Amino acid sequence: MNNAVITFLKSKKISVIEEDISSKLQIWSQWYKGNVDGFHKYKVYQGKKKKNRTRLSLNMPARVCQDWADLLLNEKVEVNCDDKETQNVIDRLLKQVNFYVRGNNLLERAFALGGGFFIQYWDGEKTNQKYITQEFMYPITFDSGELTECAFASSKTIGGKQYTYIETHTRNTDGYYVIDNFLCESTKEQLIEVPSAFYEEHKILQKFETKSKRPCFQMIKPNVANRDSFDSPFGTSVFSTATDCFRATDLVFDAYYKEFKLGQKRIFVKDGVTTLNFDENGNTVRVFDPNDEVFYSLPESEEGEPIKEVNMDLRIDDFDTGLQTQLNLISQNCGFGANGYKWENGNVSTATQIISENSKMFRTLKKHELLLEIAVINMVRGLLFIEKNFAKCKGIKEDVEITVNFDDSIIEDTAEIKRQAASDFNLDLISKQEYYRQVYKLNDKQANEFAKQMAKEQQEEQELLKIEEEPPTEPNEADE
Repeated sequence: MNNAVITFLKSKKISVIEEDISSKLQIWSQWYKGNVDGFHKYKVYQGKKKKNRTRLSLNMPARVCQDWADLLLNEKVEVNCDDKETQNVIDRLLKQVNFYVRGNNLLERAFALGGGFFIQYWDGEKTNQKYITQEFMYPITFDSGELTECAFASSKTIGGKQYTYIETHTRNTDGYYVIDNFLCESTKEQLIEVPSAFYEEHKILQKFETKSKRPCFQMIKPNVANRDSFDSPFGTSVFSTATDCFRATDLVFDAYYKEFKLGQKRIFVKDGVTTLNFDENGNTVRVFDPNDEVFYSLPESEEGEPIKEVNMDLRIDDFDTGLQTQLNLISQNCGFGANGYKWENGNVSTATQIISENSKMFRTLKKHELLLEIAVINMVRGLLFIEKNFAKCKGIKEDVEITVNFDDSIIEDTAEIKRQAASDFNLDLISKQEYYRQVYKLNDKQANEFAKQMAKEQQEEQELLKIEEEPPTEPNEADE
């Protein structure tokens, strides 16, 4: 947490919950980037002095977070509501804020750094959304596991100059949210707010009274308990308990590389053998390339063979077993079950054939979905609120029921679900509504509305076909 930001907020009569998680964030960030201080860059003493060394990394922390993000928030995730016109607005807004791309990216970083935020706002022209990680968040009010008031600090460049941009989301005495925006210039020790004219010149809204009891920010985080502080407003990295496993994995992987490097074939050649050829002037020249790593020149002597080949034995099977063991430990500690990753042909792959049978991973996935579903639903409501009040979009129903259908095709056999549901429906074992609930993941109200709509369309289609099939009426002789 930046002390200058905390001091500035205090000058505005805003007190934040001062919990220093900087050291945790630094460690999680370093593991996520695959470059941990003192581990991936280290020194080795060689008798006279220490030399710098770099340890290779499989970068499994990033892989773990990426896999969770792809499982939880991909292009197959659907956000639905029970009003057609509002649904069209939702689809447009999700595309407008690039939700499926940036949301996936944020979820990956949030699982690494412990948390992230969706923040809805009006950018002066359209409804927009910010995606930031929890390192820029300053909690103000946290009650019963819910973050209700907070501030966000980030950098903003205006006219080529960088400013510190602070926004606070607090509630007034009536419980309605008020958003205050502050733009500050940074000095060595403090933040100085720009004059009011600067806000007007650059069309920055200083205060926005939302008239809403629903916040325009939502937190996403792994559903992992904070072991250090149960009532902490900050989330915990999904790999917080697996850093020792990452360390062991990179040690084995680095040693694997060195096994090949040190186990290369060597050919020791005496000087006399390497200078058997002569150039056009009669001078002796080397037969072997001096830069070739296979050949090593030895001093000339009468003893020993002139050329000696040395082949090292590589312990490939031992290293393969060691790497697979470490990957199993990582998979288990990060919620994928004991066999989520597979070391094969020099690559780490996801053991997809095991995922569909892995009950531990299924439970962990559903646990993460609980928090993500709430955040996405409230995010959509925030976008609808901004669109209705700023873009003046008509036809939006803010009180609609919103559902999130996650992509469970990796866990569930969707083809089998459809086949079984169709079979049960044809045998009159389930209703149309239950078929829609199972196959299309609709809730009760949506399933009933969908069944009515389908019945209406089928009736209209039958009436249209009936009109087209009726023969033209023959003229009556009396009419002639």
